[in-house]
Amino acid sequence: MSTEYEIFIVNDSSKDKTKIIAQKIEQTNKKVKLLNYESGPTRRENLAQSFKRANGDIIAFVDVDLIASLRFLPDLINQIILGYDITTGSRYVSGAKIKRKPFRLIISLIYNACIRFLFRTHIHDHLCGFKAFKKDVILKLMEEMGYDKFLTRGIFWDTELLIRARRHGYKIKEIPIWWSERKKSALYFKRELKTIGYIFKFIIKLSKERNG
Repeated sequence: MSTEYEIFIVNDSSKDKTKIIAQKIEQTNKKVKLLNYESGPTRRENLAQSFKRANGDIIAFVDVDLIASLRFLPDLINQIILGYDITTGSRYVSGAKIKRKPFRLIISLIYNACIRFLFRTHIHDHLCGFKAFKKDVILKLMEEMGYDKFLTRGIFWDTELLIRARRHGYKIKEIPIWWSERKKSALYFKRELKTIGYIFKFIIKLSKERNG
């Protein structure tokens, strides 16, 4: 039994040879489509705009550096087929294997603990860029989240997505993955400090929504 699929390469204003390489792949493989954005990088904002271009019932995404092992992609998708609305890779559940510098690991664990405390998500890993969704679910969430034109949401994008999904009662499944940190990471803590202000505004916004 064959499965229909399509692959989108979302180029979020990279300054390397991603666009050139993706164009060559697109020309030789009809299943592959390049979505090139000139404004950015936006972390996830341009990626989110790309979901509406998908034709299938299930949408999955993975960071292009393949920091998360693709061997778990079938499981990611199968959990959606089994009935979950969202499946997300997790570096902090039983069975996961992770290679990461101690400092970044500690910061990540503290961040996830704070998010669980503040928003009662019961999710172990809020930042992993390895997810699958039912198409109607992710499109609804993207409409609700909107496009952050000031780009202050930053790395909080994945977290906000999961928080909002929990509030809607969507079924979320975390699956253990293998994850190995690259020597050169696109995550810079100083750059992401602006996200703190966005998080506080988000907390106030949710409070008003509950009370309203």
